[in-house]
Amino acid sequence: MGAMALLSVFAMTLTSCSDDNDSPANGGITFSEIEIGHDNSKVGTIGDDIHLECKIQSSSKIKSVSVSFYKDENNKVEKVYNSLKYAGVLNTTFHEHLDLPETLAEGVYTCTIKVTNEQGGVNTIVEKVNLQKKVVDPNAPKISDLKVNAMSGAANGKLTFSANIVTKDPIDEIEIEFHGDKEHEIDVDGYKGKSGNITFTQEVTIPAECKPGTYHIHFTVKDSKGRETTEEIEDFIVK
Repeated sequence: MGAMALLSVFAMTLTSCSDDNDSPANGGITFSEIEIGHDNSKVGTIGDDIHLECKIQSSSKIKSVSVSFYKDENNKVEKVYNSLKYAGVLNTTFHEHLDLPETLAEGVYTCTIKVTNEQGGVNTIVEKVNLQKKVVDPNAPKISDLKVNAMSGAANGKLTFSANIVTKDPIDEIEIEFHGDKEHEIDVDGYKGKSGNITFTQEVTIPAECKPGTYHIHFTVKDSKGRETTEEIEDFIVK
């Protein structure tokens, strides 16, 4: 009788473990390499966009990814991503730049990234994020008429940028970033120490690491006093 009782307990334990594995607490979804804000700063600028990135692994195909920033009922942003870029795959890198409307109030928001898969599993990332109004320094570099000679290109291909730059203090650096599957940075030489009205024209090589897809391009000018300005080109296609 004692042996039978032990066997019964052992069988119940195995069943319990099996049930736990069939219905994991995280819905069979895991996250890694999470970034909210540039370099995971957990800071966003109202009237601009905020960088969001994480790697997602799921035990069944992803159905959708949703993002929300919530302070109160009058200050919130919500967006659902269910394009083929994320839906219908098991593993993906979620990388988006979510617009933060100028109407939002400053303060601490709860950022939630929720992933749902086709088996009904759900897992979330929840972080506190500080959203601030954009402060414009009148002495910061000014960028106007930013353009590229084409809105598509291949990795390792050539792309020509042009812009008008006005600086009060000498330029320290100019950086071009391709934001897509990851962030790919290019430092532009030849402008350090220049100031005043500058006609910028530069051919650059699209980073070899850029995978096919849609990219945001950030063009940043930083002066010798640490002030910087960024302008953006959206919907650039890497073939």
